[in-house]
Amino acid sequence: MRDYTVVFIEPVELEAVAQAAAEAFAIPRESIELWNGQTFIAPVAEPVLAQVAAGSGPGASAEFVAFEPFAEHTGRTDPVAIAIELATRTRKRVIVAPEAAEEYRWTLVAPDGTHGQVVLDSDELDEGAFSVLGAVEPIPGAPDLAPVPDRSE
Repeated sequence: MRDYTVVFIEPVELEAVAQAAAEAFAIPRESIELWNGQTFIAPVAEPVLAQVAAGSGPGASAEFVAFEPFAEHTGRTDPVAIAIELATRTRKRVIVAPEAAEEYRWTLVAPDGTHGQVVLDSDELDEGAFSVLGAVEPIPGAPDLAPVPDRSE
């Protein structure tokens, strides 16, 4: 089953992410679960189309996770396009994992919607932490990211 996961790497309120998703994708807010890491914190209505959860590790403030019912309901299947909607509405940086596990480049989306490939610290990622080392390409909305070489070539 395909999932659509967007990781927020700046502090953000879970409710703000849920509200942004409801507005961006025209889905009922009550169809988005909120999980604070210990319990669900809001009633939810069926069908559940997405979940907003507390970050799963250091450097992850929150995570938006959606599955096939979300894609079927919204027609949205491009993870980067989903991330752009959430980043621009919350005004927070987010990252999206690469399609294949062996790829090391993630996509960072800045609050202004600009995006590009970034490299995460692989040792920290193995421990569940999200730490951006730098950008493979310049990202206008994230000029503070140091350039790193693209090792895929």
